[in-house]
Amino acid sequence: MRRLERVRRRFGFDRNELRRPVDRRQWTVGVGAAVLFAGLAPPASAVLAVQAYRTGVAAERQQAANHRVDARVTGTAAQDGAGVRHTYAELAWTYPDGRPHTAVVPADRSVKPGMSHRIWVDASGSLVRAPRTHADTVATTAASATLAVTVVGLPLLAGYLLARRRCDRRREALWDENWAALASS
Repeated sequence: MRRLERVRRRFGFDRNELRRPVDRRQWTVGVGAAVLFAGLAPPASAVLAVQAYRTGVAAERQQAANHRVDARVTGTAAQDGAGVRHTYAELAWTYPDGRPHTAVVPADRSVKPGMSHRIWVDASGSLVRAPRTHADTVATTAASATLAVTVVGLPLLAGYLLARRRCDRRREALWDENWAALASS
């Protein structure tokens, strides 16, 4: 019980006569910011997380038909520019229905013609990125929820810190007035 009483006093939930109006204003702003954060952050986080998860799962399902194939490097080309060298490889592969496909992709300098390279293709046999994994979806969901909490919390924190700064200035002015009154008596 004593510990709870100490915590209650520490956070200003008492009727201490030594607290000045400026202290009570700062306490009110702090409690208001905490209540707003507690009321706004969870729903915003949940809405954004649900939307990110649904979008991610839909992308996973859409990309489920993509699969890996072995492509052969048929040639390489280098392009030199202002201090930068880009290397490209031409890939060729045959789709299961027998149609040949080719694509030019950025490559490592170590890639040589005749090498095998694993790539992802879609249902039409066109080159695509690797499909989205469920881990990607979960990570995006977590990042979205964290972003929502941050977007809600930062303005409230900034508002509280601004109010606290103003209250600190007022407290310093009151101290100066009290010291001046004490010195003149």
